[in-house]
Amino acid sequence: MTDVTASWRIYDEISYRKVESTVLTGGLAQIRDVRGSASDTIKPFVAIAPCGGPVAFVYKRLSTNLNDTKYTIMIEHLPKLAVKPKEFDRGIVIFVDWTINEDLLLVTEDGKYHIMNIFHYNASNDVSKQLGESVSVISSACTFKTNQGTGLVALAKNQESFITVKNVYSPIIQTISPSADLRSTISAWCVIDHAELTIAYAYDNIIATCGTTSRREQQIIPGITDTIVKLVSSSNYKSIAVLRDNGDVFIGSRENIGSPQSFVLKYSSNNDKAKVTDIAWSGSDTVIGVRVKSKVWFDLLVINGKHSRPMTEQSRQAISDDFVYYTSPVYLTTEIDGIRIASGRSLDFFQRLPDEIYNVFHLLSDSPGAKLYSAYMNYKYENQMAELLLNQLKSTRTTNGLEEGVKQCIAAASHEHESKNQKILLKAALFGRSFLCVNLNQPKTSVRPTVSVINDLCTNTIRNLHLVNNLHHIDISIPITYKQFELLGTRILIDRLLRRNLHEFATHVTKLLRMPPEEGENRILVQWAVQQLNDPANTNEEAIAESIKKSLANVPGIPFIDIVKAANQAKKYIVAERLLDVKVSLSDQIDMLLTLNKRNEALDKALACGDTDLAIFVLMRIKSSGDVSLTDFNLKLAKLKNLPLSLLLQCLEERDRNNFHNELRKQNSSERERVAYSHIIQRFTTAITISDQRTELTSASKLFREVKNDTVAQLAEDEARLVSKQDELEKKLFTIQLKGLSLVDTLETLIIQYEKDADILRKDFNVPDKRYWWIKIQAYAKKNAWVQLLEFGKKQTSPIGYEPFIDVCIRYKRIDEARRFLDRSVYSLKLDEKRMPFMYAKVQMVDEAIESAMKLKSLDALHFIESTLQLDEATTVRVRQAIEKLQGYGDNPLKHVFGFLYRGNAADD
Repeated sequence: MTDVTASWRIYDEISYRKVESTVLTGGLAQIRDVRGSASDTIKPFVAIAPCGGPVAFVYKRLSTNLNDTKYTIMIEHLPKLAVKPKEFDRGIVIFVDWTINEDLLLVTEDGKYHIMNIFHYNASNDVSKQLGESVSVISSACTFKTNQGTGLVALAKNQESFITVKNVYSPIIQTISPSADLRSTISAWCVIDHAELTIAYAYDNIIATCGTTSRREQQIIPGITDTIVKLVSSSNYKSIAVLRDNGDVFIGSRENIGSPQSFVLKYSSNNDKAKVTDIAWSGSDTVIGVRVKSKVWFDLLVINGKHSRPMTEQSRQAISDDFVYYTSPVYLTTEIDGIRIASGRSLDFFQRLPDEIYNVFHLLSDSPGAKLYSAYMNYKYENQMAELLLNQLKSTRTTNGLEEGVKQCIAAASHEHESKNQKILLKAALFGRSFLCVNLNQPKTSVRPTVSVINDLCTNTIRNLHLVNNLHHIDISIPITYKQFELLGTRILIDRLLRRNLHEFATHVTKLLRMPPEEGENRILVQWAVQQLNDPANTNEEAIAESIKKSLANVPGIPFIDIVKAANQAKKYIVAERLLDVKVSLSDQIDMLLTLNKRNEALDKALACGDTDLAIFVLMRIKSSGDVSLTDFNLKLAKLKNLPLSLLLQCLEERDRNNFHNELRKQNSSERERVAYSHIIQRFTTAITISDQRTELTSASKLFREVKNDTVAQLAEDEARLVSKQDELEKKLFTIQLKGLSLVDTLETLIIQYEKDADILRKDFNVPDKRYWWIKIQAYAKKNAWVQLLEFGKKQTSPIGYEPFIDVCIRYKRIDEARRFLDRSVYSLKLDEKRMPFMYAKVQMVDEAIESAMKLKSLDALHFIESTLQLDEATTVRVRQAIEKLQGYGDNPLKHVFGFLYRGNAADD
């Protein structure tokens, strides 16, 4: 335990540790010699990618030309990629950071941001975007990370607005105006809520907020008149740290902005010459302050951000006396569970000691994990104290001490950096697990159900730690913690390995994590092939295609179409053609051939497979390209034999239809009917005008008359008349939309709003009474006009009977309205007696339905009642007896008479 706790230090009740993670090969030492003249260089921008990513140094050397904006970009922390220094000359850089995809993001003063892929550098692949047309100059910027991507916020130089982008790859520009009337300059600002995009900004000694959806009151920090120079939000966006110009540090909660005493003074410089000049969060519970004492001495102060207790003189003295020092300028980057510190040639990881480790290794800890760890160490050295500690864990009644101890040791191992300490903790956990298999109260019959859960937890933790430890190797150089690994996820981790050209290691990772091939090994192999395509050194396309075929042709599940598309995008057309025949579906082959402008090959493949739909698809693509003549298109169309009518009509809908129709009629007069159908299809195209629709329908009618198909010709003429009537009615009534409706739908729409116009239209089209009655009762029901429906039923004898009235009422769940149509005082002469049992049953009038069915001696009605209605037991028996009686009578109406006579003759004998 002594070796484990030797690196711990405690500042102001904060236990922390610093891990020497990586040595930078050049970096800041090459950019600037801090002992030299200040005029040698300009202070560089240093951006450290989160979760063990690369480090970027962007600097501009001083020159006599004031308009010179050339910057040098140096990338560190990529041992397998010898990334050469790059030049950037597209503006004055004001901000540098990394996206979550590990692309370098540079923001320039002219209101633009630039995304650079530093792994496969090619200036033509860089992306430059403008932060809105109205933004010409910006003064500062910052990024924020979400699950959707990397967001960017910039402050306009005139300080009239903040310009926000939630995803720099798919920008949607928003503008947020400050909520206060600013009389002073905004001196500091930060994003405090990435979900609602809320920004906190400071001017003088006032903090205010503004956002897309939320606004809070201004927060004045009393007692201090110095300007606020920096605002920083924690990694979880719940807390805010404030740095004043005099070096004082305040910490507050985001939710309490606007309430009294929401910010608490946590450190005061007391007018010392060496004051805090920069701050950053370590995770979400500690603030690190940078105190500059000289050119070669930089102190890191550790400030507790966990509780809201204000600073005392004792705590201030503890913070001032206990510090970490560096002899080169310090650059800080917040991580989810710590902070990365770049200084000189070192890149360190500073972390507040996780509670999981503290509770196990602390000397006075009484937690189950600490007891289990001590028990294992005593057992290892054959000390009887191990048995005593195990008995204490097993006899715990309030909680299961042994299970908790195993879980705490596993959790502590996952937060430990040293592999030897991880092994000891995992061995302690496995030691405790071996005593969980049997319940001590019933050792023979009871097995603890949590053993399998703990087994899985042990297995997963050991496997993941094995991976995390390998990522720290100098050849990989992704020094992430276990918590950062869980945050990244396996897919993003694989993507990062692939961008570093670590394909072989990535393959081993997928096998270790047992990822499915489509997400793991196959995806890696496709990425390897794409890299071969984009490698500038590979110029022989035939050799590239042969290499990819040889390596991947026998691997099951490889999506070669993705490689073909990448080859086309890289303008390696020979590679794309050579790979088309390797496990690529026919439709994908044809689609790619058309993309490559290989039209004849695509059509030949489509015709060879016998799929007419696919051939039509090829023809449509050829025709839509716009650079093929009508004659050539007709020649290609002639290759299709016995083409189905519906598919030919798709061809006829293309441009140059009239010329095409004339060409077809010249070649064969029997094509008139097909052309006529083309006109009808064209009528339903929503883009054409009313007059064009009438023209199309008239042409179709004429052609149908020529081929003696009078029925369809009359339908086309009726449709043309309907289109005209609909247009007239829309112009007359203004408030209705009739275009595209059928005759029935048009009548129904008019009945609901303009019944007189519906009656006129019905006469114009000679709609039969039965059909019109059906349309009317449905229209009345749709507009809930039940009184009108009742009055309509009383007018004259219905040509469709009265059961449809009942049906439409039931459809709209209006049983009371349906029962009105069974009122014999009104409809006694109009109701169909044979349908009465069915109508009574539909409106839940059970007794009347049964009586009516018995009166009519209708078995069908009784069966309908039994199957449709939910009857009680007595009614069910009554219906079944009636059915049996009618069935017996139906078999032989005289059998009862014959039975009586037979019994009488038997008595005489």
